[in-house]
Amino acid sequence: MAPDINTHAGLASGRPALRVVLISPQPYRAEISTALASVTEPLLELHQAEPGAPLPAPGGGSDVVMFVFDRERKEALPVLSGQREEAAVRIALMHERSSYAIREALRAGADEVLFLPLDPGELARALVKISESRKPREPVVKGRLLSLVSVTGGAGVTTTAAHCALALAHTMGKKVALIDLDFQAGDLCVALNIEPDHTILDLSRSEVRLNSVQVESALCKHPSGVYLLAAPKRIEESEQVGAARVGVIVDLMRQMVDAVIVDLGRHISDASVVVWENSDEVLYVIDQTIAAMRAAWRFTDLFGRLNIPLQPRFVLNRWTPRHAIGEKHIVNTLGRPLAGRIPRDDEVMARVAARGEDLWNTAPRSALARSYEALVREVAGFERAHHQRGGLFSKFFMRNGARTRSKT
Repeated sequence: MAPDINTHAGLASGRPALRVVLISPQPYRAEISTALASVTEPLLELHQAEPGAPLPAPGGGSDVVMFVFDRERKEALPVLSGQREEAAVRIALMHERSSYAIREALRAGADEVLFLPLDPGELARALVKISESRKPREPVVKGRLLSLVSVTGGAGVTTTAAHCALALAHTMGKKVALIDLDFQAGDLCVALNIEPDHTILDLSRSEVRLNSVQVESALCKHPSGVYLLAAPKRIEESEQVGAARVGVIVDLMRQMVDAVIVDLGRHISDASVVVWENSDEVLYVIDQTIAAMRAAWRFTDLFGRLNIPLQPRFVLNRWTPRHAIGEKHIVNTLGRPLAGRIPRDDEVMARVAARGEDLWNTAPRSALARSYEALVREVAGFERAHHQRGGLFSKFFMRNGARTRSKT
C-alpha cells in the first residue's frame, strides 16, 4: 500500500523534520494520527503503512518507526524483523501496561514503549528526545598536549614541565593541567609544593567508564590555578594504571582545559607512546653534558622507529653561557635548533624554595621566568596573553584567587 504523506506546516522554514513511519491497523490509525498532528515540536513528516507492508522511505530512511503492538496477535513483527532500519528508533504503541507485555514489546525489537491512548506530553517527550539525538554534534575542542621527557636522569624534566604550566597560567591566562606519569619519581607535587589528596590511581579502574566530573574530582589545584593529576603515592601502585586508561584520561583532560602538560620522566613505557601519539609537541630536555647528547641521539632514533608523525624538539635546561659544551656545539650535534634555552639561576630557585611560592610570585621579571615564557610562546601554539579567567569549562574549574601578573 502506498503511504499517505502528511507533512506538518512549517517544513518550508528549512528546519529538519523528524521522519516518522506509523504501522497501524485501521481502527487505531485515526486516533494515533490525530495525536501526532498535535505535536508542534519537533516538526514531523508522517508516513503511514499497513502491518506487513514494506516500510516507506521516500527520499531517505526513517528516523522513527511507530507500531501498534498486540502481544497476542503480534501482527507488526514480520515488518520489523524483515525490514529493520538500524538508524530508526522503534516505538511500540500498546494498551496493556503489564511488565510482561512491556518485555514482549522490547523483545520484539522496540526501543521505547508508549501506551494507548497516547498521552500528548509523553509522546512529545519521546519525539523531542529522538530529535535532539539526531542533531549533528559540534566537534570537540581539545586543548594542546605537550609532553616532556628525557632519558638522562637529572635533566630537569619535572621542573621544566611545572614551570611551563605556571608560565601559561600566569602570563597567558590559560587553564592548564599537569599529569605526572613519571611514576618512579612522582615529583610534580614537590615542584608545585602541594600535597594531593587524590592521584591517577583513583581513575585506574578500567571497567568504569570515565567522565569529566570523575577526572576533575581526582585533580589537585595549585594557587596559580594550575591543576595536577598526581602520580600514585606508592611506586608499586603504578602497575595498576594501564596505557589505554592513560589515553582515555589524557583525552578527557584535553577537553577540559586549554593545555595539558605531561611529565613522562626518563622511563619509557607503553603509556609514553600513547601520549606521544596524541601530543602536539614532544619536548626532550637536555643539559650541557656529553651523556645528555648521546642519550638524545638514542631517543631520536627510537622515536623515529615508532613512526610517530612528529619530531621531538629539544630544550636546553640549566644553560651556562661559558660552558665548554656551548649552545652552538649542541645545535650542530643534534642537527636542529633548540626550542628553548633555560638559564641556570640557583639564587632565584633558592628564593623560590625558601618562600614556598612559585617563580612568578617570587621573581616574575627574572631571566629565568622570561625564558619559560619564551619557551611556551614557542611551543604551546597560543596567542599572547588573554588575561580572561572565565571560559568554556568554568563549571569544572572555578578559579579561586588565581591572579595574572602583568610583565612590563
